[in-house]
Amino acid sequence: MSAGLFLLVTGLAGVAGFGAGFIGLGGGVLLFPLLLYLPPYLGLEPIDAKTAAALIVSQVFFAGAIGGAAHWRKGRVHMKLTLVGALSSAVGALAGGIASIWVSERFLLVLFGVITLVAGLVMFLPGPSADEEAATLEKVVIRPVALGAISISVGIVVGLLGAGNFLLVPLLVYVLRIPTRITIGSSLIIHVLNGFAGFIGKLITGQIPFLMTIAVVIGASLGAVLGEKSHSLASPQALRYAYCIVIGLVALRVWITILFS
Repeated sequence: MSAGLFLLVTGLAGVAGFGAGFIGLGGGVLLFPLLLYLPPYLGLEPIDAKTAAALIVSQVFFAGAIGGAAHWRKGRVHMKLTLVGALSSAVGALAGGIASIWVSERFLLVLFGVITLVAGLVMFLPGPSADEEAATLEKVVIRPVALGAISISVGIVVGLLGAGNFLLVPLLVYVLRIPTRITIGSSLIIHVLNGFAGFIGKLITGQIPFLMTIAVVIGASLGAVLGEKSHSLASPQALRYAYCIVIGLVALRVWITILFS
């Protein structure tokens, strides 16, 4: 691994970490395409899809831990939502992380394209009302069965792909009607546990590149701090619009690759 690639991976992880802290992306939706496409474009060593997935699991864990802790201090984390979501998604992530050693790179790329498309389509549903957005932690209604089913499905995707936590925010906001800020804060804590479970799954199957992972941890940690500080400056509607734009651009780029490569 060259010094140039180490610095690039650190910077890209910082961008993804900022997205995690700002709008709860988890960062994988940004980091996966950046790791795949940018190094060769800049004349550096290419990173294959399986290595990118392993790096993203590390980024998700560290960015989620730092960004989530900051949101917790601001009162944006719902305990029941977080516990049910984290435990369910961790089970899925561990299974997906172990199973990922048997899937092809093409499968991972197509899977990424499909889940970005699903996330984009969900955002065409009506957003939460002003009353729903204004609900306090105590008044938020949690449906454990629906939440568990959503979380374990997202966890499997995270374990396979490294990315996938970005599905949580649109599904919680638009399907379960959880307030945007509480969704973002709680989802980051969920990312910590399922990211760790996915990391363990890839670690025990020998898929973690340690030097690149160090670069990811440094960048993700710094980016998450800056992202959370910026979060408070934006309205819930602006946060949802930003989320939608990022998902749309990434989905477009990935599907161009799938269809024309």
